[in-house]
Amino acid sequence: MKRITAIILSLAMVFALTSCGGQSGTGAPQTSAPETSAPETAAPETTAPDTTGPSFDEAVKLTFATAGKAGSLSALMYENWMDMVTERSGGKITFDYQPGGVLGNEGELFQQIMDGVIEAGGGGIATYTNYNTLAEVYQLPFLINSYETEWAALQTPEWDAIIDAVEESIGSVYICGAVDVGMRHIATVDKPVTCLADLAGLKIRTASSNVLIEALEDLGANPIVVGYTEVYSALSNGIVNGEDVNYMTAVVQSHYEVTKYFTEVGMYPYPTFLCFNKDFVDSLPEGYWDFMQECMDEAMETFFTETIVGADAEYRKTLEANGMTVYQLEDPDALREAIQPLYDEYTAQGTDQRIIDFIAAVESIKAAQ
Repeated sequence: MKRITAIILSLAMVFALTSCGGQSGTGAPQTSAPETSAPETAAPETTAPDTTGPSFDEAVKLTFATAGKAGSLSALMYENWMDMVTERSGGKITFDYQPGGVLGNEGELFQQIMDGVIEAGGGGIATYTNYNTLAEVYQLPFLINSYETEWAALQTPEWDAIIDAVEESIGSVYICGAVDVGMRHIATVDKPVTCLADLAGLKIRTASSNVLIEALEDLGANPIVVGYTEVYSALSNGIVNGEDVNYMTAVVQSHYEVTKYFTEVGMYPYPTFLCFNKDFVDSLPEGYWDFMQECMDEAMETFFTETIVGADAEYRKTLEANGMTVYQLEDPDALREAIQPLYDEYTAQGTDQRIIDFIAAVESIKAAQ
């Protein structure tokens, strides 16, 4: 993300894996995360009011709304951030927290934020790429393949440039934070995937995304489009014998009942981005927004380096306790190399330079890790 010094920070129409199957599109896979209670984790530590920041002479209360449930994995970051802001401001900045779709679905909430009816909220990446498709690159298969890489990528100037463009296209919001509900991996019914050759001919469930379909074909698999609510039955009935899935969905949807093997491949992230009404931010007392963003940066770092890593570890234990075996790839780079034709197509002549720059930045991050 843009770090503390910036006022405007980071955060498709292709598909929504958590709805009834998604929509067709030509960009990278877009998703809205299913929301459920996260595994129990230790409560984040809080500190005394910050005496080096704003004077907090003026009280501010804002409505923060999401379509996801309170206590869900993504909500852990929001809730940590709100608690941090309120406590460190000495109670001068407070929130009317409205989770669970009380004020509307993601699209409706985003419209309310744009119109200034509510001040802030979170939504899946497709909410933003409806206005500018540059952000689709975030989910290019095997580009961002770990939470460590994702957290580093969010802090790059190359991602800032994409977010600037998305904000400009929307015109009335600041995109200022991100969470993820789970890197996508591969679960199978009949045999484990340990190398590229194991994917040959596998009928892998996917959403209706041209990029994801092409990636699976490049891997030698047979992608089959199945709606999200029909995946369990498709796995059970042999319509497909594998899926791309994150740990949380595999547990929450009880896919351990119909799949036996889970391979960590880091196919693409599953993000939600936070945004604020621009007029609200511009009207805040001096120093308030910088202070709130500092808290956001801290909450995000905790989320990406601790919270979601721990959640995936707990979900993995649940899968294993229910009879699934978790595998690692023998040669992870082989899958990325196999879809090079897709990357060549995605960065062909005429591609926006900001996309090319972001891909290069992420590849450099991975090379240095």
